[in-house]
Amino acid sequence: MATPLSSWQMTYPEKFIAAASNIPTVVHDDKRQVLVADSSQLKTTFQYEKIEEGCYLFVVDMTAQEATEIALFGDRSIEYYCLSYQLIRGGVNKVPAKDNDPLQAKTMSLPRICSFYNNEFDYKTLFEKEAGVRAFIFCFTKDWLSKGIDFSGVDPEATFLKVIDKKMEGLAYFSDSFYKDTFDELDRLLTQAQRSPVYPLVVRKLSLTLIADFFSIVADPNSVLNSPPINHEFDGIEKIKLHINRNFKNGFPGLAALAYIGNMSVASMRRHFTRQMGHSAFDYFRDVQMRYAFEQLQKGIQVKHIANELNFKSSANFGRAFKKAYKILPGEVKSLKN
Repeated sequence: MATPLSSWQMTYPEKFIAAASNIPTVVHDDKRQVLVADSSQLKTTFQYEKIEEGCYLFVVDMTAQEATEIALFGDRSIEYYCLSYQLIRGGVNKVPAKDNDPLQAKTMSLPRICSFYNNEFDYKTLFEKEAGVRAFIFCFTKDWLSKGIDFSGVDPEATFLKVIDKKMEGLAYFSDSFYKDTFDELDRLLTQAQRSPVYPLVVRKLSLTLIADFFSIVADPNSVLNSPPINHEFDGIEKIKLHINRNFKNGFPGLAALAYIGNMSVASMRRHFTRQMGHSAFDYFRDVQMRYAFEQLQKGIQVKHIANELNFKSSANFGRAFKKAYKILPGEVKSLKN
């Protein structure tokens, strides 16, 4: 680990914690298991939890006070692997040191990603002012992973095995199919001021669920995630997302229209949209609508007006869609705010 906080060597947590504690500008709160490494350019905290022998959870929070960049390097002297669930706020651009795969470089900077990498993965992160990253990083040894995965039964062509075998440094996906509910539950648990007596047990349960979900998906040879994407398909999905975000008030355009926008067949569009986003194009469209609706309801806009604006046939239909998304009725949003 370098003393300048613009450069970090990411290593196995026990070694990282010991090294960080010796940096004069880093504050280590043993009781809360938190390292604070703030600078004038970047506010940074590391929270750590030992899940089991050989497996840690590291929660990294970074917020830029001004436009800045940091470099992160893997530690070649110790064997470990990292599974990261990451949320990006604002303008953040991650640039691998070895840009062998331009598509992976694009994926790394998407707002909500899941990545798996080994100790040979080096990259830079460029922040715009007030942008930030919150990452849940599970760091484990191969021995620990081998106790939960029978590698002899895994399809030898599975992409994640190339990371294990050091044939590639890492891979990244944008996919809520991995973690949405479990991740959000773990996030809430870790940010609670008051820890319950069963806190360590619940952290362990949720952490192992997230790890198991990831490897269950990537180890399946029939998973769409094991169908290698190509650049024009990635860009096509981005065009479709942009169209939906600009036209969500006009009703769902249909799969054929979206496939035309993305310059691909309907079958290809459905497959690659699911791969890239973790759910279907219609689910993405509905999610955009409901997020807009929630914002309008918080402002006090009438339910009937929002239903009409979003092209629903009736307020009742809108109410059912909203409750499916948020587990409450539209009329309850105002009381929730109060």
